[in-house]
Amino acid sequence: MQTSLARRVAPSEEWRASLAQRIAAVHSLWQQGVADLTKDQVNHVERAGVLPIAFTLMHLVVGEDRSAARYLGADALLWDAQGWAGLVGLVGEAPVRGTPMADAERIRLGDVDAWRVYQTAVFARTERALAALPLDRFAAKAMDRPPADKLKGSFLALIVPAGEIRVSDVCEAYLFQHAVRHLGELEHARALVGLGGLS
Repeated sequence: MQTSLARRVAPSEEWRASLAQRIAAVHSLWQQGVADLTKDQVNHVERAGVLPIAFTLMHLVVGEDRSAARYLGADALLWDAQGWAGLVGLVGEAPVRGTPMADAERIRLGDVDAWRVYQTAVFARTERALAALPLDRFAAKAMDRPPADKLKGSFLALIVPAGEIRVSDVCEAYLFQHAVRHLGELEHARALVGLGGLS
């Protein structure tokens, strides 16, 4: 049976430092990946069925904002509390897992500079919350286990195939692995709009 790193070892300060280092590293790559994007590049549509970079940004960063608020005690979503939908000129709705393709394809950003400010704020808050969360909270139950069809295909289902889902599992799946997975998507999309990769 597959198990997550968090299930093999009890969360410790060494574990926290490792997780924090990995998340800071992937945040750094995301910052590089967004630093030189223009509005046209962010909203470019290669063809029907291929999502714009705007979707990838929204999905990853608003998702991290949501996870930090829900699981790391980081208060309300910055997205909602600070009115970022208006500040970044969002067209469409913030996506969640299962957003229909037609809705995802419509997502656009009107102000990429404002987006960069929001992204930076989310990443910084996540890193602060990870550093401040009492260690025993990482071992606490994060959620009731969703039905199998809701988890199907997710990294969380792979690392926790059965049993209790802990905050440490959510950190591994929703903060670290999710950012890595969509970073590859961002790098490929950058190539489609004529930009280089990040390595």
